[in-house]
Amino acid sequence: MRSRTIILVLLVMILSFSVSLAEETRFEGEVSVEGAYVGVKGGEGGKAKFTEYRDFEERWRLFGNVDLGLESDRYFLNFNANDIAYDTQRFELDGGIWGKFKFNLFYDEIPHNFTFDVRTYYQGAGSHNLSGTPNVNFNTWNTFDYSIERKQYGTGFKFPLLKPFFFDISFQREERDGIKAAGLAAGSPGGPIVEVPEPIDYTTNNLKLEGGFAKNPFFLSLGFIYSDFNNSNDKLTFAHPLVPSLIDTLALPPDNNYYKGFFKGALKLPLNSKFNVNLGYSTAKSDTTLTDSYVSGNSAAATTRTTLTLSQPDFQGKIKTQNYAFVLTSNPLNFVDGKLFYKFYKKDNESDVVTQRTATATYTNFPFEYKREAAGIDLGFRLPARFMFSTGYKFVKTERKEEGATEESLPDNKDNIYSMELRWNGLDLLTPKIGYEKLKRSADFKELTPVNRRYAYAGQDRGTYKASIDIFPAENLNLSLGYAYKKADYSEIQGLTGDKRDAFDISADYTFRKLAKLYGYLDYEWIKFDQGNRVTAGTWEAKQKDRGWGYGIGTEFYVIPEKLTLFFHHDYLKSNGNVDYTLNPITVTTVPGANQDNIDILRWDDYTKYALKFKAAYNLTKSLTVSAGYVYERFKYNDAQLDDYQFINPPGGNPATSTSNGAWLTGYQKDQTYKASLIFTGVTYKF
Repeated sequence: MRSRTIILVLLVMILSFSVSLAEETRFEGEVSVEGAYVGVKGGEGGKAKFTEYRDFEERWRLFGNVDLGLESDRYFLNFNANDIAYDTQRFELDGGIWGKFKFNLFYDEIPHNFTFDVRTYYQGAGSHNLSGTPNVNFNTWNTFDYSIERKQYGTGFKFPLLKPFFFDISFQREERDGIKAAGLAAGSPGGPIVEVPEPIDYTTNNLKLEGGFAKNPFFLSLGFIYSDFNNSNDKLTFAHPLVPSLIDTLALPPDNNYYKGFFKGALKLPLNSKFNVNLGYSTAKSDTTLTDSYVSGNSAAATTRTTLTLSQPDFQGKIKTQNYAFVLTSNPLNFVDGKLFYKFYKKDNESDVVTQRTATATYTNFPFEYKREAAGIDLGFRLPARFMFSTGYKFVKTERKEEGATEESLPDNKDNIYSMELRWNGLDLLTPKIGYEKLKRSADFKELTPVNRRYAYAGQDRGTYKASIDIFPAENLNLSLGYAYKKADYSEIQGLTGDKRDAFDISADYTFRKLAKLYGYLDYEWIKFDQGNRVTAGTWEAKQKDRGWGYGIGTEFYVIPEKLTLFFHHDYLKSNGNVDYTLNPITVTTVPGANQDNIDILRWDDYTKYALKFKAAYNLTKSLTVSAGYVYERFKYNDAQLDDYQFINPPGGNPATSTSNGAWLTGYQKDQTYKASLIFTGVTYKF
């Protein structure tokens, strides 16, 4: 209903606007209608994967697109509509009076489909309350879809009529509705897990105001941003699978709001220089009622409700941020230019500190905050023989802390980043380029270095090399080649210790007179992650390798120039991953039949995707074009954790009796392989 209302409003605005235009109005546009038949073969995840961001159900479809434009010496108005009446529809209207004001109005929908026809023994999928008793016959479970629909609409106005002053205002609203997967621990410590549908019913409103002054040599701007987020479901309650009479709770994202004020300025200086400044200050707030109990235990007999003693019943979150950026650019001489910059960002976490106590333990949340400063310089030189050399240095310092913690578990980082690039413009027919970047990061802990720490904060030594060449041997032939190599060594004895990557790409296009156009590309990438644990019991190492390559070829064949054109396009993409495990020899011997070879994971995110497209377009007149074609798409996915998918673990058994290995699953991302065919025909009219 909302989309129909918006369409009506847009059409009324177009008609009323066109009436006010003078006789010299120019009206042009394009209207197209396309019919298609879609056939899809795939499992629960396959059909969802094919339609992940599309509205392509397996049936006949009729799509309509409109693009209209009105323009005169004083006014302009443009209207665009795509995929009318589908879940991917978009409408946009913009117009104004030249030099006086501009406005825009839009409405947009897009789905995100994860998996269709998943199942759960719970009643109430999609709501904030799940009830039901688990059973091992998953064929009797209730079915639903993991899918989220996003709707956005908004408007904006710009008023440059009081030059050199200006004022802009815009508003946008986003609604998200659907279901996503959530994992719950059904018992603690140990015990089975259960996968449940989490309801999505979010609304976000964004308002932006900005005004300023723009006249050489000055640019000054003040602005304000307000955003509020509302979740219709602040908690998900569910019947505990081990003891369904006990109701447990999962906290969902709380409502929050955000305010930000900012200032942007620029000043042109002598010696072809410019100084820019960007200042901002923001506050984000949220509040929620805390859960004061949870259900624990690893078996039905041991499961009971544990009551928490909280230092306060509610939680109020408050985060303040400050950011400053100063940039000076200069080109004092024709052979040298440079940039000097400083950036500052600080996050102050003033959220409540809450202590929770049970009969055996006490936990306290420590609000996380950090400060980051970055400064650097970039220089560029025009050298003899048409060489261009650029170099730069950046220093970044990050300080982290957990407010109130007696022992810091997060490090401070210091990054030294060096870069350089050499380019040659000596020939018009080719442009070679080579570059290098070096990152050296230190990780300094204030206290003793913890054994279990995050690699994102770890010290590392990383080098990146890039080379490319663009070749133009003829006016109708373009060729581009590129290569990149990156190697990072982490200062870790546990977790991620190394990251190595190679990538190569080539692309080309060739136009053969007025008869045809040929184009194609080829990409290859190789990635290796080294991981391990040499500290605690159960020492292990893992080498994860991923190889991906793809190519695409296509042609446009002008059978009858400006009349009949044939199109062909083919894409192919392949990814092959595996993990080479090495375990402590003592650990391997404890598993019957296991050895260092058969514990490896041979299928790790393996997939193949290819598509073929044929199309013929015939211009009946300069204004009218008819087209028809065929598309075939194939996607095949293999991964050890999803192959031979089981809704219940152990298969056919009762997860409640299998301690920490038990699980009730819903089928999320199950059977993503699919085959799809699409036959289409369409008519386009331009005026």
